[in-house]
This record gives sequence, structure tokens and C-alpha cells, in this order.
Amino acid sequence: MIMENKTSDINDLILQLAVMAMKPVLNDEVWQCYGYKKKPKHGSMWDKIFPKMFALDNFISKEILTMGLIDVLNGIKKSAETPDTKLVISIGVVDQFISTTKNMFPSDLFMENLFSTYASHLKSEKSKIHEPVILKAKDILDKKDFAKFMVGTIRLLAMEHTDDFLLKSDYIKSYIEKSSKENKLNISMPDEVYKKYLPLIEEKILKA
Repeated sequence: MIMENKTSDINDLILQLAVMAMKPVLNDEVWQCYGYKKKPKHGSMWDKIFPKMFALDNFISKEILTMGLIDVLNGIKKSAETPDTKLVISIGVVDQFISTTKNMFPSDLFMENLFSTYASHLKSEKSKIHEPVILKAKDILDKKDFAKFMVGTIRLLAMEHTDDFLLKSDYIKSYIEKSSKENKLNISMPDEVYKKYLPLIEEKILKA
């Protein structure tokens, strides 16, 4: 469904972009590619008590969130905004992600995964964007879970043969260009985290 551009300022725009990026992980059809009837639901307490039981669920969640975020960041990157505006929007979206997923994954691990996945994505042929995603799972998941992840990821990604994972970055580009970017950006991450990731996002994503 196409969202109308009703953003009131840059913070509203960033919230909408974060929602777009997170939408695939909430989509039952995405999870059905991996053999689930619908998105699994369990709290972080159960993850800590039975980490092996939910290893596949958590790995899929992290990878789907990462792919959705990459598609949004590529939309920002493609846009006609100034480099400074692109960087502000990007750090704002990443801030929303870190804040939302802090109970699911350590922020450092999530960001490390984002940068490594993005680097692999840039090197991949259109018809093989699923391969780096699958390869990294081999060293993390057990054989049974890896087999499920491999088959599911092929179902999810191997048929499209586009530059995008799950979202249309060209639509996101257009959405950004038509939206308001007024007012000051609100950031929830600590200052030291902001200073750490701002240059990394610029170097590893926007200038890559």
C-alpha cells in the first residue's frame, strides 16, 4: 500500500521511514517463506532461558530487520537531498532502530551486522543478493536451522533479481524528496553513540 506524504517535519519523516523498514519483519508472508504459519511471538525472557530454541527466530528477525533497514538507507542515499540532510535522516532512522530493538539485540552487534551486510550487498550480483546472507548463517546456526534459513532466504530473495532486498528503494527515495525536512532532529541515543555511528554511516553506507 502506498503511503501518502503527510509528514510534518524531519522527525515525523524518520519515524515513517523506520516503520517502513520494520514492516517486513511483522509480515506473516515473510515468515511463511521460512516455514512458519505466522510471525512467532515470544518475549526476551524466554530467549534468555532457552536461547537455542529461539536461535532461528532471532536470527531471521535480525536479518529481516537489517535488510529492511538497508533498503531504506539506499532510498535515502538515492535521494536528491544534500549530503548533510541524507546523513541526518540516516542517523535518525538508525537511532529509531537501535531504540526499538535494544531488548532484542545489542546495538553494537546489530550495527556491525548492518555494515557487513551492506558491504556484501554492494559486491553481490543482482541474481545472487541472497548468497552473502545465507553464508553468514552457516557459522552461527546449527545444521537443521541453517537448512531452514537457507531454503527460506532463497524463497524470499532469489526470485526477484533486483537491487533491493524487501522494499522498493526508489519509492522510498521519492517519499523522502516529497516530505518535509523541517525542525531539529530528535535523537535518543547517547552522545558518544551518536558520535561513533555518524561517521561510520557516512563512510560505510552513504559514500560506499
